[in-house]
Amino acid sequence: MPDNESPGEIENFISQLIPNNDPMWPLAQQYIDNIPTSIRKFRDSKELRAKIHAWLSTRRDPYRMGTAIRTGDLNSSAPIAGRFFQWMKLLYSDPKQSI
Repeated sequence: MPDNESPGEIENFISQLIPNNDPMWPLAQQYIDNIPTSIRKFRDSKELRAKIHAWLSTRRDPYRMGTAIRTGDLNSSAPIAGRFFQWMKLLYSDPKQSI
């Protein structure tokens, strides 16, 4: 995970940034859930990725995950986002400036 602590993949992180009141997120999940497992092309371990991409396809201009923060579709003020930003600052800070 991007916070370097939680288990999971980038989709686990992104799913926590989807606003709670987004009406399309439950529909995207339902769409993927309704695909019979016998005809799915993706592995079970990639189900959340399929749901995220189904949700992204509902945006005004369908795009990739990384663009969703810039467009405001993902909640960049979510607590997990704050922890990620703090971790990035720590990771990329100049140790000379800390002295």
